[in-house]
Amino acid sequence: MLSVAVLAILGGCGNKDGDQFIGKWENAKRKETVEISRNGDGFIITDTAPNFFGGGMKTVKIPATYQKGMLQVGTAFGNANIGYDRQHDTLMMPTMDGSAELTRVK
Repeated sequence: MLSVAVLAILGGCGNKDGDQFIGKWENAKRKETVEISRNGDGFIITDTAPNFFGGGMKTVKIPATYQKGMLQVGTAFGNANIGYDRQHDTLMMPTMDGSAELTRVK
């Protein structure tokens, strides 16, 4: 009986799906920073990047869900996927001109 309780407790420990995305990320070339945090069962992505239309920096918060190993966000053009490269500890974020690679801020 005790071993079943211990297994149940230990089984609940460990990483949740999507934990690899949590943290602060940056792309120095694009002067962009991204912070990803949990929000209940989903995630919030806080993206700060240059505002090309009004100057200065612009910060937006975007809800995301974890789907099939990626974070998925809804856009005006449909869903976009944010990937994680475990080997290099980088994010691949979609952009208007393809994708941008962001590195984890340590």
